[in-house]
Amino acid sequence: MSAILEALKDRVLLCDGAMGTQVQARSLSLADYDGHENCTDILSRTRPDVVRAIHEAYYEAGADMVETNTFGTSPLTLAEFGLEAEAFELNKRSAEIAREAQDKFKGDGRTRYVLGSIGPGTKLPSLGHVDYARLEASYAVQARGLIAGGTDAVLIETCQDPLQVKAAVNGVKIARAEANKAMPIFVQVTVETTGTMLVGSDIAAAATLMNALDVDSMGMNCATGPQEMGENIGWLATSWPRLISVQPNAGLPEVVDGRAVYPLAPDSFAHWHERFILEDGVNIVGGCCGTSPAHIAATHAMLTRLDPRRPHPKARSSVWMPSLASLYNQVPLIQENAFLSIGERLNANGSKQFRDLQAASNWDGITAMAKEQVKEGSHTLDVCTAFVGQDEKAAMTEVVSRLRGAVTAPLVIDSTEFPVLEAALELYGGKAVINSINFENGEEEAARRLELAKKHGSAVIALTIDEEGMAKETDAKLRVAHRLFDFAVGKHGLPASDLLFDPLTFTICTGNETDRKLAIETLEAIGRIRKELPDCGVVLGLSNV
Repeated sequence: MSAILEALKDRVLLCDGAMGTQVQARSLSLADYDGHENCTDILSRTRPDVVRAIHEAYYEAGADMVETNTFGTSPLTLAEFGLEAEAFELNKRSAEIAREAQDKFKGDGRTRYVLGSIGPGTKLPSLGHVDYARLEASYAVQARGLIAGGTDAVLIETCQDPLQVKAAVNGVKIARAEANKAMPIFVQVTVETTGTMLVGSDIAAAATLMNALDVDSMGMNCATGPQEMGENIGWLATSWPRLISVQPNAGLPEVVDGRAVYPLAPDSFAHWHERFILEDGVNIVGGCCGTSPAHIAATHAMLTRLDPRRPHPKARSSVWMPSLASLYNQVPLIQENAFLSIGERLNANGSKQFRDLQAASNWDGITAMAKEQVKEGSHTLDVCTAFVGQDEKAAMTEVVSRLRGAVTAPLVIDSTEFPVLEAALELYGGKAVINSINFENGEEEAARRLELAKKHGSAVIALTIDEEGMAKETDAKLRVAHRLFDFAVGKHGLPASDLLFDPLTFTICTGNETDRKLAIETLEAIGRIRKELPDCGVVLGLSNV
């Protein structure tokens, strides 16, 4: 475990406040920005003294960690200023500047840290502004620079779109794998006064994906003051299983003499953080827009009053509910007093209506079918566009790009083709289900799909099929199920709750005496799977009977 994660297990840590607010207060000239107006990130090259002084001011105020001046330093964002070629070096240099500020305070008995800041950029993939692959590659470049500059962790902050977060997390994972470094990943989402992220995701939907992506910390920053964050931080306190952070603005901005003013005073700001610490058990506190070294100093004084060494985090009894998620909301895999219903009408192999709409490129008609299934009670929607004479990948792209913003039910991506699964998941900002894996052709294809599931935070349906074919008898079904469990959970790290077994049922009215008992074999297999692999789910297509 990294040093910063070890420290956070033991005590609450204080992050810095706003970088942009402090830069704007210095009345810099256009020349300071090398002609790139409002490109704060360029100051790490043109005015490192200014950036270093801001870091030092926050450390002096009592901060345990500062964020690098890299909020907009991904190649995609820098390209808006024609600076994309400088992305790696700007990130590396920004991290080094923060380290230089940190070095000034060595020897005083306190350990300080540097977080590599990764902002959301200006393009939201769930709204079609940018494709996933370009976004992930851009974040990988940024993360390489931050790692090379010596950051202790990466903070993906001010997130407004879960799909953007997924691209950033996976970009960081690519970079840290290349560097062979255990770089912790922290995420902070921004919830507007409407109660959701900008694209409409609630806190539970975002947390479902973050948990599936194995991020080390989740929290909130920006958009509002601490009071408006209280309800969602409370939800995280009772539900989120890992570290929690909170960095609010200094209240909601007010317009005074034609400019935005953040009204929350340092002492009131610190008081809110005390409540978050004592009531909600948060692990990291700090500030965002409108906060200053004075706000951090007041929070430092509060923390020192609670414990001169920093207070130990309050123990939380959080309960995480295994779930799926659409872009908008969370759907528990275990439904209270009901079963999880997977709507099957969006399947070109099973629905003539869907197949005809797909052939006619009637995407609005398909969207209407999806909405109708949700209205009738489907918790999730299976999507399969495979049909002779059709471009399966192109059709899947058209369908998912529309359904992701049109329905509240998570999607089950149903295809035998890996590129189709990958294309669909790169469009989806929720937590989907991959349908499916099996061992019919050995373990290689199943391994690729499980790696895809881990990357995109997806659950997986596993069919009890191996190299000998579809398991029909109960014992055979259990033998394959245990092998699938060991492979998916033990070898590839898929959470057991994200593994959904389909023990297969067969037609019983074939006229063959041996087939008449196949449904009983399936029912017995379901009972044994629930008993022997209790953390996993079971799904079944009853129409096959």
